[in-house]
Amino acid sequence: MKNNYWIALAVAALVVGVLLGYGIWGPNAARLPEVEKELQSAQAQIEKSKKDMADVKINLGEMTNQKLNLEKENADLKEALEKASKRKGR
Repeated sequence: MKNNYWIALAVAALVVGVLLGYGIWGPNAARLPEVEKELQSAQAQIEKSKKDMADVKINLGEMTNQKLNLEKENADLKEALEKASKRKGR
C-alpha cells in the first residue's frame, strides 16, 4: 500500500510537471530559431521563383505574339509581291 502511494504521487507530479511546462513554453518551445530562419528563407526563395516564372511566362507570351505578327506580315508581303509581279507580267 505504501508503494502504491509513492507511485501515484510520482505519476501525479510528472503529469503536473508536463502540464505546467506546456503551459509556460507552449508549442513555441518545439520550434528552433535556426529552423525558423531557414524556413523563412526557403519561403522567400519560393516566392521569388514564382514571381520570376510568371515574368518569364508573360515575356514568352509577348514574344510568341510578336513572332505570329511578323509571320503574318511576312505572308502578306509575299502575297503583295506576287500580285505585283503578276501585274507587271501582264
